[in-house]
Amino acid sequence: MVSTRYRPKDLKLARRHVVKAARRVADQEKAVKRLSLKGSPAGPAYALLGRLYDDQRRKLDRLKLIEAMVEVKAQSCPEAPSLPDMPAPRCAIVRLFAISAGPPLRHDL
Repeated sequence: MVSTRYRPKDLKLARRHVVKAARRVADQEKAVKRLSLKGSPAGPAYALLGRLYDDQRRKLDRLKLIEAMVEVKAQSCPEAPSLPDMPAPRCAIVRLFAISAGPPLRHDL
């Protein structure tokens, strides 16, 4: 089994890929709806939508894996120092990032 080390940057990138996949699915759903309202055949559009759903599911699974790996890595690190003038260790920063809901979704990506 190959051991992979994930960093907060990997988590951020995976979240961005999930957002892009969700946008592609939403755009394709709009296209399918437009075709059905026109009465045009939507077979190929539905096939593409199915592939986009599969792609989105794979990206969500990968995101969950990365979140779990970053969380496990953060739990094995020592706790943050109690003194306010000392900077927090890198692993404490990772733990806080993994628990947060992530950056707000931006529409200009």
